[in-house]
Parts: sequence; C-alpha cells; structure tokens
Amino acid sequence: MSNQLSIAGLAAAPEVAPPAAQHSGSAAAVCPAAQSDSCSASADPAVDAPPQLSLPAGASQCPSSGPGAACSTVGVAPQAGLASLPDGKEACGASVGQPLLDTPAACSDAVLPVIVGGGLGTSAASPLVSPSVPVASLQISGSAQRLQLSASPTTLRPGQSSLLTATANAGLSGINSAIEIFDQTTGSLLAACAQASQCLVAYQAPAGAHTFAAFLTPPTQSIPQTNQVVISNPVTVGWLDSHISASDVIVGAGRQVTVTATSTLDVATSGRWLEIYDLTAKAKLTYCSRGTACTVTVKQPAGGVHEIVGYVTGQPEAVSAPIYVTWLGVSLAANTTSQKTAGYVYLTATANADLTNTPWAMAIYDDQGRLVDHACKTGATCSVHTWVNGGGTVPTYTAAIGALPPTGSPGAPGAVLPKPGGTQLVDVQAHTAAVRPARTLWGVDSCKSFTADSAGASGLYPQVLATYGKPDFWGRYLTDTVCPGISATETAAAAHNHMGILPIYNDYDCSAVVGYAAGKGYADAATAAAKGLGIPTGRALAIDIEPPGAACPGAAGVDSGFIEGWYDGVMAARYVPAYYGNGTAGSEFASAWCTIVALVPEVARDSYLWSFEPSLLGSYTKATAPDFAPQQTGCAGNMAAWQYELSAGSDPDVDTDEAMSGLPLWYPS
Repeated sequence: MSNQLSIAGLAAAPEVAPPAAQHSGSAAAVCPAAQSDSCSASADPAVDAPPQLSLPAGASQCPSSGPGAACSTVGVAPQAGLASLPDGKEACGASVGQPLLDTPAACSDAVLPVIVGGGLGTSAASPLVSPSVPVASLQISGSAQRLQLSASPTTLRPGQSSLLTATANAGLSGINSAIEIFDQTTGSLLAACAQASQCLVAYQAPAGAHTFAAFLTPPTQSIPQTNQVVISNPVTVGWLDSHISASDVIVGAGRQVTVTATSTLDVATSGRWLEIYDLTAKAKLTYCSRGTACTVTVKQPAGGVHEIVGYVTGQPEAVSAPIYVTWLGVSLAANTTSQKTAGYVYLTATANADLTNTPWAMAIYDDQGRLVDHACKTGATCSVHTWVNGGGTVPTYTAAIGALPPTGSPGAPGAVLPKPGGTQLVDVQAHTAAVRPARTLWGVDSCKSFTADSAGASGLYPQVLATYGKPDFWGRYLTDTVCPGISATETAAAAHNHMGILPIYNDYDCSAVVGYAAGKGYADAATAAAKGLGIPTGRALAIDIEPPGAACPGAAGVDSGFIEGWYDGVMAARYVPAYYGNGTAGSEFASAWCTIVALVPEVARDSYLWSFEPSLLGSYTKATAPDFAPQQTGCAGNMAAWQYELSAGSDPDVDTDEAMSGLPLWYPS
C-alpha cells in the first residue's frame, strides 16, 4: 500500500497499514461461543477495550507523532555489500599496456555534456575539482577534468541492487588512469574502469545507508587522497529494513510491555513514518515521524496473543518479521461424570499460551481455596479431577495463572485465593470467575424423524418417552441426505416439550472428509441450512465423521485440513463448530484433530467434540445411564457429548447419548 503523503503532511497521523495486516491469531482465551456457568474466562476480560498507550519511563513525546511515541536515532553498523556486473552489460576490458583491474565493472563511451556558457569543463551538477597530480598523467583532454556519479534507485530493500554510474567528460587513453567507484562507508573498491569515459557497477548491501564516490585516479585498491585526484559528487543509497522487539513476550493482562520498532534509515529525510502495527487487532498502535527507532509502552486490558510488526511507509516500504506478545488469559471448563449428586468432577483450565518455558504455572482451586490435585507448569492446558460426595451442593472452582511459590512457602503472600489449604500461586497474572460444574444431559439421536405431530404425540418421541425416559435433547440432521432433514413439525414438537436439538450435518458420500475445501464446503451448506431453519447463531452444528469401514472406506483419510475447513466456515457464520467422530486417542479422527489443534489452538478452545466411543452393549434407560466417560483424543478439546450406545435396529430405533449442559444446543421457541 503506497504512502503518497509528502513531508509537509507530517503533522497528520498516517492512515496506512502493512500489506500483511491479516488476522493471524485469536484475541483471548475464552469459553466456547455459548457460555454457561460451567465455563468461565479470565475475570473482567474487557475484550473490546482498546490498548492503553503511554511513553516509556523517562522518554519524551516524539514531535508530530502518535500517542505515547518516543523516537531516537540509533546508528546502524555498516556492512560491506556485494558488487556485480550490471544486468545486460559486458565486463570492461583493459587498456593497452595496463593490466585488467579485477572488479565487476562495465564501461561505455558516454561523456558528460558541455554546458554552454559555463566555460570549458564546467558542469552544473559536478563542480570543477583540479587534481594535484600532473594533468598529463590522467590523460584526459581539455583544461579541466570532471566526474559525476549517479545511483538508481537510491532507496531499496536489502539484497536489491542499485546501479552506480560514474561519467567523465572525456575518455581515458593513458596507462596510468582509471575511473574508480568506492563505497566510502566501508572503504571498499566496487568498480575500476581503465578505458572509456563511463564506469558502471551494480551494488547490493545489507540494511543501512551507504555513501559512494567516484575518483579519476591512478589505479588503486584504497580510497585516494582527495587532494591528489579528481573526485565526483557523493551519492547516498539506503537499503531500507525494519525490526521490532519487546521488553517482554508474555505477561498478565493489564501489565505493561515496551515495544520498539526500528528502521535502518531515518524516516524524517524521506517523508516516511515508522509505525508499530498490531496485526491481530488490525490497528496501528502508534507511529514516529523521525528517527530510526520508535518506542511505546502498551498495556492490553484483556488476555490475548498479539502479532506486532514494525512498518516503514513509502515506496519501497519495509515490514519487520513479527513478534508475538501474549497478555495471559485463562478459561476453565468443569464437568461432572454422573447425573447423580456424588461423583467425579473433571476440570480443565486452558491458557492462551504454552507456559512451558515461562515463569508461570496454572492451578485450579475449590471454593475453600484448596488446590485441586496439582499445579501445571507445562503446556497450555491443566486437567485435574476430584471427587464430590453426595448430599450437598457441588462446589465452584477457579483457575489462575501465576508463579509457583518458593520451596517451603506454600502460603506465600499474594496468593490467588488467600485461604488456608493447598499451594497458592504468587504474582497472579490472570484468573477466572467461579465455575460450577455442568450437569449431564441425557438424549438420543436418530436418522428418522421423531414425530409428525407438533406436540410430539406420535412417532419415535412417545416411544422413547415410554421406553427410556424423557430426552433432554435429540440429535437430528440439518438437510435431506441418507436421512431426512429435520422438519418444521419436529421443531415445533421440540419447543412444545422444552427439548434441545443437536443439529447434525452429513453428506451422501461419508468418505468425502478430506481436505480444507471439503470441510469448508460442508460448513457453508450446513450454516445455510441452519439459517433457513431459524437456528440462532451461537448454537452448535455437528459434522458427522463416520468410522472407516465398508460403508465409508475413505473416512480413514480424514485430515486436519477438513477439520479446519469446517471450523472456519461455521465460525464465519457465527455458529459453533462441533465434531461427531471417534474420540479415542490415536484414531483417524483424533490424530487429525490433534494435528490441527497443535497448529491452531483456538480450534480446540472454540469447538466441541462428540465421541461415539466407547460404544457400550446393554440396555440403559435415562435413569440407569452410565457415568459420562467418552474416550479422549489425547490433546486439548471440549469433549462435551458421548454416543454411548448404538441402535442397531432396536425399537425404538434411536442411538442414546449424554452431553454436558455447557454444549450450546438449539432450544426452539
């Protein structure tokens, strides 16, 4: 994106953005889209609050620059570049009796024009410089020697070449004269031409500014003394680059981080700006109108990972490699394993960053301030469980990120919950609100329609009611494929009986579950159908990923691309992605799931899993349903539903399921 503003416009804030300004990360660790009391994100998230910017300690506001911006000029240590023969040119040969000077130079017979009225040898662009060595030794005709140097382009990116051209006012004919071009910044000889009147060389250098000069001189490998030779005008060429750094890369929400962007060229000399840009938020943080360094202190009120770059506007522009600064956030999901009062409570805290190589750890506490099981120092998740006895209210739980106390001081000051019992974290960076574990819902799913009556008085619904018990939810298909799609009559019956619907999408070809395009295409079809049925956004839509076998041989190829495609498409329509598949660690689905979760952690955070394993044998009713115990994938994920028994043609012909109350079902009204 080109910046066409001139130096005169420096007082106005630039409205340019890096061309790579694409959202590449999630803003915060939060609960999946439909929140419940069984899941809580960091307390006081202030997700939509803008960052707070301030001047770094002891710094002054940079004139005509953005908020909190301090500017300075830091020198760049010069590094030698690489000279090469210009494209399409032939190497310059040696003159008679003089050995070839070993440089990649090209030469031509072009000469400087004579300016009428200026006298012999004068030039408006190159002042007359008289050599102190004998004129005859340089062998240029006329009473005055002139030499002019030009460069094109004068600003470019590292690794690109500028063409340096030195032109005299006459050709060389002696054995003791040459046109030589030097990099005065590093003292390097770039080109030497012992014949003709023009000498050309291409030069590329690392980032920074280099000043060049040409000399009419007896052949030499070092910069001649200027009082002994003819010297050209100086030319400066800048190789533009940008870098960025931060004082910290992982801190708690609301903590300060000082960010510095640098440019290898002073932006004031070219009417540019040096910006600090947040790619995650797609917003410029601040900018500086001068200098080579721009520094600002940033405080993010909410937890999140921010991808930040330094950006130098103009043509050419320069965008630094990004840095990733994490303002810590944590969420907590809590589920019970039984529909009864007593039973296990499974708790999973999820941070928005891997804590392995950081000072921080995660811990989960009950409402008495007691640590549940153990604190976690590695990874981005912390999963623990505890037993709750019957006869009382199930306690609430809180997750926190902080530092482990020094050995021998379990009750160190500054603990997350200053109550007795358990190891308390210190220097707390983030914590959640209190979470009460989700209760278990019981339900069924079917290929067939469950009723043809708006009150649910006929069909499968009254049969299930009489045989198993009243379902809390029913899984049904969104569209007509091998199973008929859910009807308006079924929707009305669900509303009449206060029953949730778990919408399922499948395709005629159950083997077609490979690749991003397939997953995204299914998501587009499913969300369109959901909108047509009047399903509100924020509700789960489950993709049916059957086990591989004779009916679905291609299901073994399910991959991370398919999972990501479904996730992207469903999220884009503001529904919640869910996946029906084999939740067993090492299975085809679980392996694909863990692959994408490692690459895109928000897939695990924002989605739900529905496992059809283990598949039990027996005869269960709602009252005798097993404790919630689906197979786990072995990596992060919200395992929220379990199809624990298949129908196998039973009467009534339904599969039986359990789900956590945090699963965002559709409750028609």
